[in-house]
Amino acid sequence: MEASVENQSIDEQIRWLVYQHFIETGSPPNTPMLAREAGSDIRSVEDSLGRLGEDHALVLAPGSHSVWMAHPFSAVPTPYPVQVGDLKYWANCAWDALGIPALLGEDSTTVTLCPDCGDSLILKVQGGMVSPEGAVVHFLVPARRFWDDIGFT
Repeated sequence: MEASVENQSIDEQIRWLVYQHFIETGSPPNTPMLAREAGSDIRSVEDSLGRLGEDHALVLAPGSHSVWMAHPFSAVPTPYPVQVGDLKYWANCAWDALGIPALLGEDSTTVTLCPDCGDSLILKVQGGMVSPEGAVVHFLVPARRFWDDIGFT
C-alpha cells in the first residue's frame, strides 16, 4: 500500500514519536498519547499505525493498534531485558539486545539464559564492544522468513 505525501508526513511523525517514547521510558506510547503529541485525532493515528505495521516499520499487537515491537524494542517483557543506566528496555531477541545499546550509543547489560543449554548468560556492551567474546547469536529462522511470523522470530 503506497502512502500519499500527506500520510508520509504523519507516518514519519508517529514513527518518530513511538521511538522517542521507547527511548525515554522503555515502553511504547498509547494511541491517545500519540494523538495528543502529534496534534492529531485518534483515527488518524490508528490509520498511521496501520500503515506503519503494513510497511514493517512497526509491529502492532495482533488485532489492535497497540505497538508490540519497534525494532529493536519490545513493548512486552521478554527473556532479553536490556539495562541501560537507570532504564530497562525489553529486546525481542539477543540480536535486538545488542541493537538497543547500538541505537542509543550507550553501554548495557542483558542478563538472560542461553536458549541452548539454559546456563546464565550476561551480554555486556561497553564502549561499543560486546562481551563475552566468542558469544554466538543463533537464528532459528532464516532472515528471508523473519516476517512470516515476526512474533516467533
